[in-house]
Amino acid sequence: MARTGVSDPKPLLDLHKRADERRAPLRAWANACGPIDRWQPVEVEESRKVPVKVEPECRWERRLLTQTSEGIIMGFNEDSQTHSDGSGMDVEGCVEEHMLLYPHGLQSLHSLQALVPSLLRHEVETALEKLGLIRDRTYAWEMFLVMMRTQTRSSFPNTDLPRHFTDATRAVLVDWLVQVHEMMHFQEETLYLAIHLVNCSLRQIKVTTTNLQLLGMVCLFIAAKKEECLLPEVSGLCYLMDHTYTKHHLLRMERKVLCGLKFDLSYCPPLHFLLLFASIARCSAKVVWMARYLLELSLLEGQCVVFLPAQLAGASLCLSRQVLQEPPTPEGGAAWCLASSIHVGSETALLAIMHILANAAAKAHTRETCATFIKFSSPETMHVSRHQGLKNASALLGVRS
Repeated sequence: MARTGVSDPKPLLDLHKRADERRAPLRAWANACGPIDRWQPVEVEESRKVPVKVEPECRWERRLLTQTSEGIIMGFNEDSQTHSDGSGMDVEGCVEEHMLLYPHGLQSLHSLQALVPSLLRHEVETALEKLGLIRDRTYAWEMFLVMMRTQTRSSFPNTDLPRHFTDATRAVLVDWLVQVHEMMHFQEETLYLAIHLVNCSLRQIKVTTTNLQLLGMVCLFIAAKKEECLLPEVSGLCYLMDHTYTKHHLLRMERKVLCGLKFDLSYCPPLHFLLLFASIARCSAKVVWMARYLLELSLLEGQCVVFLPAQLAGASLCLSRQVLQEPPTPEGGAAWCLASSIHVGSETALLAIMHILANAAAKAHTRETCATFIKFSSPETMHVSRHQGLKNASALLGVRS
């Protein structure tokens, strides 16, 4: 086994550990244990809640149901310290402006523009710090802006796969990777990066159906190198593939993937956006777990690759709130309105994602690719995948047939 952290006392991975009997086996082996959560929902003190009065029509879920306009525009407020040289570039001493997204037709637009940026910046900085996504709060807002701008590289223009692959084949591979990831106790970011690398590799390099499992394992291995401090040996990965491929095959595929992607492994997973939105919106632990379940289901859906990470996160969180129907509070409503102001994309796109996720959740327990359903049915995840509200997708949404 290979260590990448010299002083890390965590024991090496045991790939031969006996599988938990609660897990249904997939082909040759089963998951070893339940998920290890490294992202507990953030508890926010009462004193930090934003006492903003919000009219009922400003709430995002109401707008999703009633608003017909597809346009969501990006606004910037002029800052007293910001100047422009006329070329569109900021001159020295400029302050980069706050990003605010809002739908057309929002009442009292100018007063909201004056209020939201300062609150949003404070909440974003606080959330990133509490989630451990930054080390220095000084650069929190700049990092958030980079997250928003670079996420466009994480989506694809269409859902087309190479001719000899189908969405069902891809779903089987993703389901298998979910099980391998869980058994190895990797961080959640590793799974999202691995699936992203699979999606990119299928479009950038030539891969046969015979080597599809090898590609998936290689992408998970590369993602682990970027996100984890402990790695399994290559021979252990070959064991998980029932020695169908040799160490030479795996390392050769790794070189092929890295060269095909030009060593570009940068990726901001939708999980980060989800946790950020949930922290700002003061969501309960159960809402966050439900949203995480729906978000992970999106990895199995080939239709979701065309959407931005922030869109997937926002739609997952909105659908989670709709499923659980928790009683709203004035503070929670104001916080939700503030969090919803940073979602990107049209309401039509958000509704489309919710429709896909609702259908996937309604059928998750009947599909062969049910690793995510089993994973989120444990007590640690509050049994969210077995919630009765997920059984009927059409009744759940009520906004799209």
